[in-house]
Amino acid sequence: MIDWQQFEDRYSDAIASENYICSADEVGLILVSGADAREFLQNQLSNDIDLIDESSLQISSYSTPKGRMLGIFRVVRVSNGYLLVITRSMVMPLMQQLFRFIVHSQVTLADASDYFARLAVSTDNPQVIAQPSLPAVTNAVLQTDSVISMRLEPLASQQRFLLLCLSPAEAISLWQGFATSLQIAGYQSWHLSEIKAGIPSIYPQTSESFVLQMANLGALGGVSFKKGCYPGQEIVARMQYLGKLKRRMYLAELETDRLPEPGDELVAQGKQDVDGSGKVVDAEFDEQGLCHCLYVAQIAKADAGQLHLLKQPATRIHNVELPYSLEN
Repeated sequence: MIDWQQFEDRYSDAIASENYICSADEVGLILVSGADAREFLQNQLSNDIDLIDESSLQISSYSTPKGRMLGIFRVVRVSNGYLLVITRSMVMPLMQQLFRFIVHSQVTLADASDYFARLAVSTDNPQVIAQPSLPAVTNAVLQTDSVISMRLEPLASQQRFLLLCLSPAEAISLWQGFATSLQIAGYQSWHLSEIKAGIPSIYPQTSESFVLQMANLGALGGVSFKKGCYPGQEIVARMQYLGKLKRRMYLAELETDRLPEPGDELVAQGKQDVDGSGKVVDAEFDEQGLCHCLYVAQIAKADAGQLHLLKQPATRIHNVELPYSLEN
């Protein structure tokens, strides 16, 4: 993939919110293959793997027996198994966790990140959206011998696509074709769009911090309550049917020049020590320097505007509406 790396290194790191193409080099890929791959994942993940085929994808997660998430990812079925599309920094930690449960199953795990050139497109341009290399509906997948193209959750008028290319030459050709209609941006733009779309990620700093409902995975279709058991299933089901959700994920805007990091603590007003009120999930700046932040917190305190960042007590947290309903 050296040719692709040399090609993408020549281009802009500018931030954009619409009509751009960028390298998605911080997206990681885990290939799960082998005769028992489907059964293995069905027994480990929160969603029903049988609901997807090579033309569709789903959001899913992997948790500890106590229901604390070790990873959030999109699952894509491919000819030789399944790809888990995940934050690059979580590829090895998640593989290590999954490997513990393979036992005698015919399952192989591999870091497939560097086998694919990854690029992302966000646009409202009808001519770009109609390109035959891009899927026509949300959560659809188009696959050829060398390209996997995914259509992800839209953001306002922007349709969002992630493309994985086995051939550097084909990746460069696709890039050059899209770049005639789109501005070239850096990965920060794609990261920002994921946050504004309300799509959570797990990082090493937040591993085992959240039960999936806290991160809105129920609203995002990231869990099945009809499939069989998986690690943490009892906790997830109890919260769904018997408990009242006391924490959830919020989208907020912050005026700050210091980007919060995943795992940064939120505390009640007046508190100067960690009090369990909440944690930052993810954050990124936009082209105007405004910080967009996902955080999980106690609902009562967040709704009342009673929280602040422990490391930035003077920074005001302004909650904004998520682009999806929490009633799903």
